[in-house]
Order: sequence, then structure tokens, then C-alpha cells
Amino acid sequence: MKILLMSDIHGALGMIDAAAHEITGHDIIVIAGDITHTGTRAEADTVIGRIEKHAKMILGVHGNWDRPEVGDLLDERGYSLHAKGRIVGDVGFFGVGGSSPTPIHTRTEYREEQIAAFIADGYHMTHGSRIQVCVSHVPPKGAVDKTFLYTSGGSTAARDFILKNPVHLFLCGHIHEAAGTAKLHHTMVINSGSFKKGKFVSINIGGIGAGIQVQAVKLK
Repeated sequence: MKILLMSDIHGALGMIDAAAHEITGHDIIVIAGDITHTGTRAEADTVIGRIEKHAKMILGVHGNWDRPEVGDLLDERGYSLHAKGRIVGDVGFFGVGGSSPTPIHTRTEYREEQIAAFIADGYHMTHGSRIQVCVSHVPPKGAVDKTFLYTSGGSTAARDFILKNPVHLFLCGHIHEAAGTAKLHHTMVINSGSFKKGKFVSINIGGIGAGIQVQAVKLK
């Protein structure tokens, strides 16, 4: 299974067009939030529509700069993983949108206890899958979450969940400057960085006994 992880699109339609060949070449496009610049459903509809032209399958969550109505749109399209789980083949996807509270009070933020409940709800729906993949806009606290001020901007609820439950991959964005990979307990955490700036990550999940390959990509 080939997964393309994109996050923090912020309405960059030109980047979607530039990545069309890459999008087409993956089995699943995972969107880890901040789809829009304005936060509106109308803009999200345009952005998602552009991705749909090239994608075989889309799964994702809304971000903290997206209004809740963007999450509603993803849900209506059958793409949302916010407080939901979905099994594709033998891979279970579940997730949470928005972010934990920020100093600047962005459009969609949740208390840590809400985030914990959303993640748990989706996780339970993927029972029986061989590989567990959490899709979250916000990183877990302590992994690929350092801001330009060198503070940790991740979620404690997300961190605590993967410390207590078997999760193979944690896919996120939110903090653009923290793009990269890290290991937290037994979980590989991947922050794809800003798709608006041409960054995304290609992930290949092999069959039984095979590993997981990760490649960061930057569009020129």
C-alpha cells in the first residue's frame, strides 16, 4: 500500500496540480489537516475537488485553521477519520482533527480530554487490523513538534495514547518547521511539513513480514 501524506495545504491549488503525478501514483492520499486558507467549507470543497481529480482514495482530518464545517465536508464525502476508524485491506486508519489549545486561539481547537476521546473512538473501530495508523493534525507532544521558538507544540493526549496502545504510524502536520520523522515508544511519527511549500511524504507499507519505507519529497 502506497500512502501520500500531505498536510497544511492552506488552499495551495497550484501545488496540487504540480503534485498530480505523485498523487496518481499512490493508493491512498492522507490529508492531515489545514486544508484551507480561509477556513471555509467552500474553499475546502474546491481544494478537495482538485485532489479528487487525481486520487484513488482520500482519507483525512480537518486542521486547526479549518473551521468545523470543513470536518463536516470530509465526513459527508466519506473521507473523515475524525473520531472514526476505517480498515483498508489490513491497515486500520483512525484519527483526530483540529489541534490542542494554542496561544493564538485558532479556528478549531479541542481540550486534551476531547482529543483523547476522539482518538480512542476511532481506534476501537479498527480492531483486528494488522497495521494501526493514526492521522492527526497535531503531533504528539515530544515528537516532531518543536516550534520556531523551540517550544513543544504537540498534544499530551496524543502522546499518552500511543504510549499506552500499539500504533505503528502516527501521521501529522501542524508545525511546519518540525517536518521529519521520530520514534516515540514503538510508534513512527511522521510530520510531513507544509504542502503549501511543496513538502509531502511517500509511505510504502509492505505485506506481512515486510517493513515500512518512508520518503520525504519536496516539489521543485
